[in-house]
Amino acid sequence: MKVYVTVWYRDLRNERIASELASLGLDGIELSLDYPLCSKLRVDEVDQLGRAIDLGLEVGIHLPWREIYLASPLYDVRDLSKRYVISCLRESSRIEPKYAVVHVTTDQAACMDDVNECVRAAEDSVSTIAKVAEDVGIPIYVETTRSYCCGGLEQLVKFLNYGIKVCLDVPHAIERYSRFYRRLLTIEDVINEAPPALLRHIDLVHLHGYNVSGYRIVDSHMIPSPELVSKYVSLVRRGALKPTYTVLEVFYLEPGKRIEVANLKWVVNELK
Repeated sequence: MKVYVTVWYRDLRNERIASELASLGLDGIELSLDYPLCSKLRVDEVDQLGRAIDLGLEVGIHLPWREIYLASPLYDVRDLSKRYVISCLRESSRIEPKYAVVHVTTDQAACMDDVNECVRAAEDSVSTIAKVAEDVGIPIYVETTRSYCCGGLEQLVKFLNYGIKVCLDVPHAIERYSRFYRRLLTIEDVINEAPPALLRHIDLVHLHGYNVSGYRIVDSHMIPSPELVSKYVSLVRRGALKPTYTVLEVFYLEPGKRIEVANLKWVVNELK
């Protein structure tokens, strides 16, 4: 299993970031292509990204998700989202990423009445993006989200015929299913709830810490607790999960306090 960490453009403005990341013993980074990358700045012209690659770090990419509605039943909205995501996918091929992660969601109220309409719209987007991904040689992972529409493991099963793989975001999945069952679930509960046909397609995991209130997650993307890391490692050792990649999608040490790269060292060591 390879261990990556999420990196944003703002992180890459730090002239020491490439060497700091390499010192952690990571296998790679997952680069968020949220604005301004792919829109204002070319991905292959970011100095510290090139430096990280030169230091031996692999790169995965997270395609844009803000204001991107790939599951919208409104054709024009969905088509615009597809075209932008595909343009970013094609541009990022210059750095030869190992994979690309995509959110396939929408916030249309219609989905609450007929979720199948939005799932069909999502299938349209996934099939189109998967074809482009095959052309440029980048595996596509559809990520679980906290969204009711198209973010659940039971819905991602419908996309497997298009050759995609699955990215399990642990806290997002825990929150989504906890809301459904109206009780706080654990990572083990989520895996038990997952359709068996989907489990073997979970090839990438986003791991980060979270705080809860009742059965809702109120803070996430924090450094994971030793307990969560232990539970996750146990699932991997038992073979319940067999990911190629685990990505520490961690931005905060605790709510409101930005994390330093060195804070991740113990987590990387535990996972490795």
